Amino acid sequence: MDAPRTAVVLVGQNPTPALLSCLTLPADQLVLVASDGTLTVARRVAEAVGRIAPNRSARVLSVGPDPHDPDRVTGLLETVRRALDGRPWHLDYTGGTKVMSVVAALHHERALPPRARAWRYYLDSHSDLLRTADAARPGRAVTGHGVDLRTLAGIHGARWLADRDPEPVRRFVRGGESALAEAFPHLPEGERNGIAAEGRLLRHLRRLLRGRPETEVLGARQVADPFRPGGSVADFDVLVRHRHRVLCVEAKTRAEDVVARAGWTVAKARRVFGGATHVLFVHSGPPAADLRDQVTEYNPALSARQVHVWHLDTLLERLTSFAALRDAFFPSLARTPPNRTAPGATTPHPPGTAPAAPASGPPRPPSRHPGPRDAPLLVTPLGGSRLGTLAAVHAHRPARTLVLSSKQSLRAGVREAAAGTLRSAERPSAPPADAAALRAEGYRDRVRLSGEPVDGYDSEAVDRAARGWIEREREEGRPVVVDITTGTKAMSLGLAGAARFHGACATYQLARERALVCLTHGRRPLEGRAGIDWSLVLSGYRPLTVPLGGLVTGPARDQVDVALLESAGAALGAAASGECQAWWDVTLADPEGFLTAQERPGLVLTFGDRAVGLAAPARLRRRTPGGPLRGVSPGAWAQSVFAATLHLNVRCDVAGTVLALTRPGRDVARAGELVAWISQADPGEGGGGDRSASAIRFGDPLRPLVVEMDPQAPPVLLTTDVSGL
Repeated sequence: MDAPRTAVVLVGQNPTPALLSCLTLPADQLVLVASDGTLTVARRVAEAVGRIAPNRSARVLSVGPDPHDPDRVTGLLETVRRALDGRPWHLDYTGGTKVMSVVAALHHERALPPRARAWRYYLDSHSDLLRTADAARPGRAVTGHGVDLRTLAGIHGARWLADRDPEPVRRFVRGGESALAEAFPHLPEGERNGIAAEGRLLRHLRRLLRGRPETEVLGARQVADPFRPGGSVADFDVLVRHRHRVLCVEAKTRAEDVVARAGWTVAKARRVFGGATHVLFVHSGPPAADLRDQVTEYNPALSARQVHVWHLDTLLERLTSFAALRDAFFPSLARTPPNRTAPGATTPHPPGTAPAAPASGPPRPPSRHPGPRDAPLLVTPLGGSRLGTLAAVHAHRPARTLVLSSKQSLRAGVREAAAGTLRSAERPSAPPADAAALRAEGYRDRVRLSGEPVDGYDSEAVDRAARGWIEREREEGRPVVVDITTGTKAMSLGLAGAARFHGACATYQLARERALVCLTHGRRPLEGRAGIDWSLVLSGYRPLTVPLGGLVTGPARDQVDVALLESAGAALGAAASGECQAWWDVTLADPEGFLTAQERPGLVLTFGDRAVGLAAPARLRRRTPGGPLRGVSPGAWAQSVFAATLHLNVRCDVAGTVLALTRPGRDVARAGELVAWISQADPGEGGGGDRSASAIRFGDPLRPLVVEMDPQAPPVLLTTDVSGL
């Protein structure tokens, strides 16, 4: 069979992988598959491909309003298959929802002959490779040929207000300090020093990258505000691109400004350019030896891999070549040259080691979906959040469970928590049991963790591990279910392959609807609510047993608005028809750790298997324990809200949502707009301005809800019975 000349590329909220795939795969015809919610993103990608590679045609198709409907996904891909009239096609399943990805990959496998494994890809962002499903074939190094900074911003819905560097910086780059002084003789000294530092940095970076292919250096750029015509929503001092990766550079004269602005800079950089983005802070004031550590202490989520901190003199002295700059900020591109196959980029497991499928083909799934009363065998992965694993145990009530952990997941306490969840599902009226009781009653023995963690990016290894356990544990007549909700997409695909091999059901949990989607039998409602050991999930939090105001004293009360947290927590707790437990961020009582408290929800309220994070960053804050109070810009406030949202998302995933509390006035509308922009809300959704009338909902954990409230008169929103959601 001839090599494919058509590629089907799934598109999700992050458009960069789809664009890179469209430019890398050897295809003349591109079919971009989105849902109604991501059609705008897919159309931006198609438009960019049309400009960069006009010899390729790009068509956008939608699976409809529900990206979790396996029949709609299969039906659309079947239409594509028939239109190709037997010709093969590439598939990149990196984008889209997990259901879209898994269903598309399984359809591709069924529709094409065995060698189709070499035509099915997902993007490994750590190595910048499109990895195939064929372990014998190396991946394809992605190409960013023709991509520029304007394109990367454009596919994320961002554009510049102006295309030229600011006039003062241009004057300095051309003629130095004398030219700047001549053109702008009345500049204040602080502003003149900042322009000089930015100009020196820009001039140096342009010298290092001059003449290098697929590189670009721009001076300061402002991003157009989608909410306010003519306004700016964000800005960058210097932008550097090498192939498809971006370095957003900020020049600061004071070390304390680096610490205070790091979080917001990372947030806006990722909003405009996506995940393939790093941030570099260059400060020109007195050297601070521990500045990188200060950034991490202020915001622990900002790793050294994301945020680089250099003194200007050190950077000018050490980064004197393109290779040095590339190795410092783009190491993956140093290892993998563009447009070439990466040597040794195969999966570590040789082909043919998984059990062969029966000659008659895989067995058919059961005629009906097995429910909790059927006591199935369950295989469920362990992802970054343990909550999905516990919810899967509750949903299926298995006779025995394999929790398949990856090298990226956290295993501590999971077995006991899963056993406890299973017990509470089967004996809801029984009092909680400790570890000894769980063992004595046999619940612990019904849960197993895989002996060795698998590589979360190796679907074949996951498939093999799941198949082997099912083979050993399966009994005559007992159904098998695999749950693909958590873990990487590669893990989900491996589990779905194991389910198909054994005629089992593969399921995905829909948090917003409290339902399961079986890839074979469709939707079915969940029965009851999972009993969650929140002490395992909410690391860094403790149960609140006394009023929060009695625990948070001294300068810590200035970092977050304790009165708002207490008022909102009391209102939501009183409105709950079921049990509500409050958890507080223990760093609020830390004499130094409180400085980062605005980056996390101060309170988390748990309602059965749901969690509502309450974030109330103060509008006046300290940067050091004994330092003065400083005003907080709407952008910095919005960044703190988004940091708190990410903090809860890591722990609770789709079972958590964040309410961002703020008092009336103080430019609430602008803060709301910035929160909406960072979380990629469409301006047409009403993301800016007063959103206090919106409803609390789950299933969209990266969209915080801004709530304007007076602590003496909480809004109607806070009378929501979250226990019923």
